[in-house]
Amino acid sequence: MTAPGTDSGSVQAAPQVTGFAATMTVIAMGLGYSVSYADPIILSANISEVREGLDMTGSTASFVASLATLALAAAVLGAGALGDLYGKKRLFVIGLLFSIGFDVLAAAAPTSLVLMIARAGAGVGFALVLGLSLAIINDVFPPERRAAAIALYLGASFAVSAPQPAIGSMLAEHFGWRAGFLVAPVVAVITLVLTLVYVPETLRSVRKLDLFGLASVAVALVALVFGISRLEQGLEPVSVIPIVVGLVAGAAFVYRELHTPDPALDLRIFRSRQFTVAVTAGAVYNFLTGGTTILIAYYIVAVRAESPALLGLLLVPATVLQAIAATGAGRAGERFGDRAVLIVGLSLLLAGLLMLTILDENTSTFVLFIAVALNAVGGAVVQTPQSTIMMASAPAELGGAVAAAKPATGQAAYSLGPTLFALVGATLFLHDGLPKLDGSGITESEAREALRVAHGGTTSSAGGTNVLDPEHAQKVVEGATDSMLYAIHTLGLIMAVVPLVTIVCSLILLPSKASAKDV
Repeated sequence: MTAPGTDSGSVQAAPQVTGFAATMTVIAMGLGYSVSYADPIILSANISEVREGLDMTGSTASFVASLATLALAAAVLGAGALGDLYGKKRLFVIGLLFSIGFDVLAAAAPTSLVLMIARAGAGVGFALVLGLSLAIINDVFPPERRAAAIALYLGASFAVSAPQPAIGSMLAEHFGWRAGFLVAPVVAVITLVLTLVYVPETLRSVRKLDLFGLASVAVALVALVFGISRLEQGLEPVSVIPIVVGLVAGAAFVYRELHTPDPALDLRIFRSRQFTVAVTAGAVYNFLTGGTTILIAYYIVAVRAESPALLGLLLVPATVLQAIAATGAGRAGERFGDRAVLIVGLSLLLAGLLMLTILDENTSTFVLFIAVALNAVGGAVVQTPQSTIMMASAPAELGGAVAAAKPATGQAAYSLGPTLFALVGATLFLHDGLPKLDGSGITESEAREALRVAHGGTTSSAGGTNVLDPEHAQKVVEGATDSMLYAIHTLGLIMAVVPLVTIVCSLILLPSKASAKDV
């Protein structure tokens, strides 16, 4: 195995794209990314109609909403490894075909069982698309153009993702919930055509497939994502057992990767401090995005007594700003260095959390939008240097696996965000507000249940109509609004430590632009 960042003897220079083909390649990869990003949001936003249409129980509907994400988490690192071995373009195309076929099956599903099969299959397709799109960009652009290409790829993905949830909800409203599943296939078909015409096949690595490693990391990721998302129900077997299984499988994966000559992911890459900081920064972004979404949803529903759909409306222009920020971050990275851009992104996430500490009952929607936008833009700015640093550290024969490590760690961090924010926030609220609820007939367990997060484990901050139960949440908070504001303010301050520590680590561990070439 070669050292991280060097070429293996079994891997030659990949075919590269220029001119119009380069533009189409960036657009195709951005469109592919958007499919895996937006499709789970569409389902989450319309899960009530899907549940009613197929006569599902609440627990079944919740499982269906998270199934594609669980399948993605299980398959994403394997998708990257398979792309390294059998061709990234080929596997990317297979992922698009999976997305098209299984979403069409979901739209036609006669029963909840068929829908479950369809969502699991779509999740595997999303894993192939999400896990390989960044790797393809990395392979087909030369080093001097790679950072700009990654920035444009992320910018395109955010821009195309922005309208898809609204389009899906509009179709579901006018033509029924089945129509919402057809947005992703349309985008995937366009992506497929562009990919087949303009994207070159990348060269393959000559190495053995680490089946045990891929199986163990799949079990670890899906068990951890599932268990963490169920922690909001308390330390029950449904959450504790999967987490324990995930930790054991994760330990087995680490042991395997350190002792096999052909690992699915060479863990020696984490010896690179740049790579480790980049992965950490991405996890921080995903953690804060998931958690902040829930916190703002609490505020909108329980304090302002407005529809949670307001958050979805605020996220549309925020996502447009994400696209602009991601593109600008690429140019800024070339001029000021990746460390400077990463710190700016983390600082914007920090500012977004601190904005939450000034919210009150009469805060304007514009101020609320600034808080939402700071989180969205900060995340976009973080992702650009994160992707550039990670791919620059990738051994030539492991580009797919390294690219897939980005969404793999992001999935786990995103699942932890809503759970931890909800648990800590509910505890703070009940500590301050429970005495004020005395005489209302609401018990502590009933209050916790009313504020329990009903997210579907989606891969982005949807802010749809199912974040929490609006009626019950408003009833609980009605007599203790100041306690909810106290919880939001305190939680914002507590979680501000996370980006602050990451900023300090970035300053210490990442080289400045001037010294980067010497590290």
